[in-house]
Amino acid sequence: MSHANTSGDELIKTLITAANQLHDETGVPMPVIADAMYLGCGIPHALFSMDTPRSEYQPEPVQPDAPLIRSIGLIGAGTMSQGIARAAIGSGIDVHIVARDPHRAAEARDAVEAANPEGKARVNSGTHLDVLAGAEIVVEAISEDLTSKQRILADVERVVPADTVLATTTSSLAVSDIASALADPDRLVGLHFFNPADRNRLVEIVASPAPREHIARTRQLAAQLSKSVVDVPATPGFIVNRVLIPYLNAVFELADQGAPLREIDLDVRRRFHLPTGPARLAGIIGSDVILAIQTSLHQRLGRPELQPARALQTFVDRGVLGSKSGHMFPTALTDGA
Repeated sequence: MSHANTSGDELIKTLITAANQLHDETGVPMPVIADAMYLGCGIPHALFSMDTPRSEYQPEPVQPDAPLIRSIGLIGAGTMSQGIARAAIGSGIDVHIVARDPHRAAEARDAVEAANPEGKARVNSGTHLDVLAGAEIVVEAISEDLTSKQRILADVERVVPADTVLATTTSSLAVSDIASALADPDRLVGLHFFNPADRNRLVEIVASPAPREHIARTRQLAAQLSKSVVDVPATPGFIVNRVLIPYLNAVFELADQGAPLREIDLDVRRRFHLPTGPARLAGIIGSDVILAIQTSLHQRLGRPELQPARALQTFVDRGVLGSKSGHMFPTALTDGA
């Protein structure tokens, strides 16, 4: 067996082990885990010993007896926010983007409008929370920093009506920790999109004590955006990141060993029928995002094997983040770019 074969087997073993641990610890059925992994990153059901679905997943159905979402607010001007905004205006939903930097807010607005020249909805942006006036759902989509998320959502809570749905797109933090800064902590909904948010079909809705009508409005938004919803437990990493990120962290362990990542990517794709090799996927997601989630998993679950790879921290420190920084993985991981 070649080095690539052996390394590929170890990577897949990491993925399956993480799925089994999630199932054992939370009781989430393996078919649900397999569905989420398939929808979120194209990993086939067979990898988890599940039958391949007989037909394509259908998006969440729009509730005909419930009013449509007409307007959403987005906090943040980055990749996730812009992806959600593109999906929204493409579905006829008005978008209001708030960011700290006026130039970034304007650039986000212009980029979203340019990507949807025939969009039937409008996009506005600014630096003040009054931009969110009239938004039926406000979605926080800033970087994975607990204090920042708490602060901005507490500010939003003070200026929007009580019936406005508040949601966070956190991928690694506990929704309850973010919500603890709110006057009404039960108000916050976990609504985890996947990049690119305008094309990826999956949305994870996190179990929470949020009012039933807020959850219903959140599901209605997902339906209008043509997303497939998977309900997930309030556990570290939810489903997809709890399983996927340790697998990608292991790629950086291999990089530290000088493993042939290009060959490993090709081998894993061929033998396990994956749409994207792990090193390439790491570049799409970004080493900074992987580090943030892996660090959170390690801290919250307390398992030594979840320690972020040394090379992962090194690449982040050097600004080698993947496609967002102009570095092509796996090449950048192999040659130390």
